Amino acid sequence: MRYSEQFMEHIEYAFHAFCKVVLYHEAINAWRDLKRKMEREISLNYLMSERYFEPSVMDSYFEKQDKPTAFLVLGKEVIVDDERLATALSKLPELRQEVLLLYYFIGYRD
Repeated sequence: MRYSEQFMEHIEYAFHAFCKVVLYHEAINAWRDLKRKMEREISLNYLMSERYFEPSVMDSYFEKQDKPTAFLVLGKEVIVDDERLATALSKLPELRQEVLLLYYFIGYRD
């Protein structure tokens, strides 16, 4: 079926009008989103100029390390870095101490 030249031109104009309306509303949505973003976010440059603070923080996990404690189990030296754990292990009976050190530090399962 053949369409007339006038009908094809009408369809083309209608499509162009539709595209313009869609683009217009998308521009409105983009401006609205940008406005919301500007209301909710604060610029890092603004924060740095208003009040100075360090933009990063260094974690201090290993600044104060406990002195390592060495245990001798089946001729192997096991080093425990945590002082509280080493104190607790040293208070245990010799057999329990060996079992725990072999299981958790050396990897023996039986």
